[in-house]
Amino acid sequence: MRCWRFTLPLLLVFSPLALGQQQYTEGTCILLQQQIARFSPQPQSRNYLDSKREFANHCKNPIPAPDKPLVLTNIQAKPAVPVANNATEPAPAKAASPAQKFDMGAMMLSLFTPYIPYIIGFLLLLVLPGLLIALLFGNRARFLGAMAERQLHRLLVRDLPVANQHYRNLILQTAQGDLTEVDHLVLSPYGIFVIEVKNYQGWIFGSEHQPNWTVQHFRRKHSFQNPLLQNNKHTAAVKFALSLSMHDSSLVKSVVAFSDRAEFRTPLPAQVCYIRQVAAYIQQFTQPCFSDEQLRQFAARLNLAAESKKILSKLHMQQFDA
Repeated sequence: MRCWRFTLPLLLVFSPLALGQQQYTEGTCILLQQQIARFSPQPQSRNYLDSKREFANHCKNPIPAPDKPLVLTNIQAKPAVPVANNATEPAPAKAASPAQKFDMGAMMLSLFTPYIPYIIGFLLLLVLPGLLIALLFGNRARFLGAMAERQLHRLLVRDLPVANQHYRNLILQTAQGDLTEVDHLVLSPYGIFVIEVKNYQGWIFGSEHQPNWTVQHFRRKHSFQNPLLQNNKHTAAVKFALSLSMHDSSLVKSVVAFSDRAEFRTPLPAQVCYIRQVAAYIQQFTQPCFSDEQLRQFAARLNLAAESKKILSKLHMQQFDA
């Protein structure tokens, strides 16, 4: 993350310098003309087309050779030849001017300069997604979790009847006075379903009462809190928010949904399933357990919590920072 803070500004500073069509030197343009003449019998060849394109783009106003004569520091200068005093003495022949030194580095730079914008654009495409994820979600794990929650939301809206009311990312107060976040809650005449979403990748090992589960991806392995035990706090907060009696509290169902990136390697309870199976799990409950009046009261309290989400979210974050 730290390297991105320095990489992007450098790319943005240097990219304007490379976006112009730099003109080649006269020597480079002569070489390109020779290349075009050489491959002219093959007008469809890549060498001919590339040389012709480079010449058209970068030899419109070629950079002239410098007027300053080339000085070779490792060779001593020859003494000046005296001019003839009379017509009978022949004038010395003019010495041939030294040939201009060919700069291979400059030629290579001029050849690669047109491709610098494409290189910078490619690097930006690699860096920008990571920066956006870091700015919007903080880290990759939160981004993957948000994507899994969004996937479940689409499936629930599509597959559940209209009578079911669906809430996302509810911040609720517990009986102990602290706040907790519920990923998804479905309010239906057949029960209240509190859903915890996980987007782990790899093999999942765990049991219902085991405090920690394990995820293994290739040779990497780490443990995480049993999501069923984690969701118990969420279900308790829902019961407290809705003031449910002891009898009605049993109608609050805990569900844990994993993405398809996970693979269960041990037998798990029925309320642990994949995201694509959550709607079918909810629809297997067909016995009405709440009256219309109870559902209206529950919906009013949940709607109030949803409307206070911004304020409660800030308090929830302060709770972690404390």
